[in-house]
Amino acid sequence: MSPGAETAAALKTEILDLARQPTGALSPWFEARLEEQLAQDLFLPGRELEAVRQKLVRDLADYRTQAGIDTAVLGMSGGVDSALTAALLKAAGWRVIGLTLPIEQDPIETERGVEACAALGLEHLHLDLSAPYEAGIASLASLDGRIGSADDAAHRTRRGNLRARLRMMTLYDQAHRFGGLVASTDNFSELGAGFWTLHGDVGDLAPVQSLLKSWEVPWMARASGVPERTWRAMPTDGLGIGGGDEAQIGATYLEWDILIFALMAILRDEPDLSTQHLAFVLGMDEDRHAQLVLGTVLARLAATWHKRANPIRLDHPRTDRYGPLAALDARLFRPAVLKTEAAMLSFSGELQAMANHLVRALEARGQKLVTAESCTAGLLAACVAQVPACSDALSGSFVTYSPGMKIAALGLPEALIDERTVYDPEVARRMATGALAAAPEAWLAIAITGVAGPDDDQGKPAGWVCIATACRGSGAEAVEHRFDGGPEQVIAATLRAALEAGRLALARDAGQDG
Repeated sequence: MSPGAETAAALKTEILDLARQPTGALSPWFEARLEEQLAQDLFLPGRELEAVRQKLVRDLADYRTQAGIDTAVLGMSGGVDSALTAALLKAAGWRVIGLTLPIEQDPIETERGVEACAALGLEHLHLDLSAPYEAGIASLASLDGRIGSADDAAHRTRRGNLRARLRMMTLYDQAHRFGGLVASTDNFSELGAGFWTLHGDVGDLAPVQSLLKSWEVPWMARASGVPERTWRAMPTDGLGIGGGDEAQIGATYLEWDILIFALMAILRDEPDLSTQHLAFVLGMDEDRHAQLVLGTVLARLAATWHKRANPIRLDHPRTDRYGPLAALDARLFRPAVLKTEAAMLSFSGELQAMANHLVRALEARGQKLVTAESCTAGLLAACVAQVPACSDALSGSFVTYSPGMKIAALGLPEALIDERTVYDPEVARRMATGALAAAPEAWLAIAITGVAGPDDDQGKPAGWVCIATACRGSGAEAVEHRFDGGPEQVIAATLRAALEAGRLALARDAGQDG
């Protein structure tokens, strides 16, 4: 066995240990996927996890100084997530106040919360909320007499949600008292599983929400000085809903994490797959247990997506208001540690699926695409470029926003633009053929010109867009569109129409070839 294989085997053994997954307990599909994901560094080894832990501590320290707030309040449930959250905040120089807030809770869980506060050097406050909870249940019984007595899953969940929200109400009161914030303790696995209560678990700052429950959370807790009986404890919500996290989820956390990684990877490559085909595409046809877990995971994702999108906001039908407001916050107030450019580089799942289709069609024919873009300013090419391994299908892009660029880069006649303006089907056709002439390795060209808005321009209304396609050796075809909404909606609709136009152009060309 090579040293690398020994390292991988040792890492796998440690993951199984911390995830409370006995050796040999994984079904064949999960066993094979775990080994693949280890090779892909999706489950990071200890030396890299330590670097991640130190980065989280630095980010928390930066947020503390940049936001001008240094006190964090959190509920110490006796579980590993709250203990790790407190440990990271403490290491970053925060004043950390841990509250044990039992509501008819197993005393052992409360003891673990107290023990973690002592081991980590936290300030500790204790308040038994059982009496206020019972009073609330009694009051709500005037609206629904079954709230306190029914023992089915729905009513247990209702009571559990009330417990979580009562605790959060208490935490926010204490955060206000101490001039601090409330720390969230949810991890990435719980985020995906929807294993948390809206307005009951979500605080102001979430240090561990990017971490895997099966491996990263217990590893970091152990490395951060959390007592062993806490990071070894079986996960439970402490809300009296069910027999433990994994029993409620219907899968172990390790199975959940492995499957979520597999789903994210397959949908990245084939973003328009339906749920009906996932088991086959994932290669689960001979592993009944994996198929059952897949069904459970998909059902939980479907039932809880709204939590991850909360609050669900509707766009104003005429103007984008959220974007400028977010930009105002980012420019003037948001701490630098939170600033990210990721939103600028993302496209919707629908656009990704359409771009993926176009790339695969080009690859199947050994052909390449070139774009000539005006109002979309290169976004069509950027969308195509996000498809994995697109280099064999994308030649490049001409961003010809101004009339002069259309003339200089694509060879459009100046007289044509003077006569018809840049908003004309013939201009779009000439942009497409000019792009093909300038990109000899490309077979398909897609050209876009239009008025994204918000105002009309040169006689064309906001939302008017013309998309032209041309395949080498064939004439260019142009289609005029009128899209509704503000500039963002028009651009998004334009990208969808352009990707579809490219697909249809290839299909027509293939028909001619045949």
